[in-house]
Amino acid sequence: MRGEGRHVLLIIDNFSGHSIQYQPTNIQIEFFEPNLTSFVQPLDAGIIRCVKAHYRGSFCQRAIDLDEAGERDIYKINLLEGMIMADAAWKAITPETIQHCWNHTKIQL
Repeated sequence: MRGEGRHVLLIIDNFSGHSIQYQPTNIQIEFFEPNLTSFVQPLDAGIIRCVKAHYRGSFCQRAIDLDEAGERDIYKINLLEGMIMADAAWKAITPETIQHCWNHTKIQL
C-alpha cells in the first residue's frame, strides 16, 4: 500500500485482543467507543439475524420432511448437513439485504 500511495482507515471494536504494539504506515486505526459495536457493525445490524432465519427455516422444513417420511429423530443433524444448510442460508442473503444493513449503520460516506 505504501508503494502505491494508498491509505486505509481501519475501524475496530474495543476487544482487549485488538491491541497493536506498533504504528503501521498508511493505515490509520480508530477504535469504537465502548458498547458501540452492536450499533455500527452491519453484521450486528441484521445480516446475522437474516442468516439465522434462513437456516432455521431450512432446519424446520428438513424436520417436517423427515417426520413425513416416518423418521423418529427429526431434529438429529450431522455436521456436514449443518454446514451445507449454513452455506445455503448465507447464499440466500441478497445484496439488497446487505446494503440495507450497511445503510442502517449510517457509517458509510
